[in-house]
Amino acid sequence: GNFYIFDSFEGGLSEKKEKDKNLRTELTQQQIQAESNIFQSTEDEVKSCLSEFDFIHLYKGWIPNRFIEVENKQFSFVHIDVDLYEPTRDSLNFFFPKLLENGVIVCDDYGSSQFPGAKMAIDEFIEKNNCNMFYEVPMGGCFIIK
Repeated sequence: GNFYIFDSFEGGLSEKKEKDKNLRTELTQQQIQAESNIFQSTEDEVKSCLSEFDFIHLYKGWIPNRFIEVENKQFSFVHIDVDLYEPTRDSLNFFFPKLLENGVIVCDDYGSSQFPGAKMAIDEFIEKNNCNMFYEVPMGGCFIIK
């Protein structure tokens, strides 16, 4: 099988919109930038860590811009960790139709008060789509099984 990684490699967060405001506290612009920098890794660091594996494909760019490059693929497992409402929504809308029967999507940010937009996007998606199973992990995150 193949392993596809999509990442901006420019820090973890694109612009926070209203749906993505931290529920615990109002962050200053400096705190928002610091939060984004925490999640940053370079493309070279990731390539170096994964260099011994020949089945890994990296796609540098913001979601969903490069998804079209895998539009003819099917997936058995998808891990979504993009923090914010729009990229979570876009990732679910793109990958779920391409998920094999009984395939799994794991969403890392479900239940995170730091990133409420992710939960909002997932809840909206679950309402509109037929899934075999939805499971909220007690410590955050969730599983969607097609």
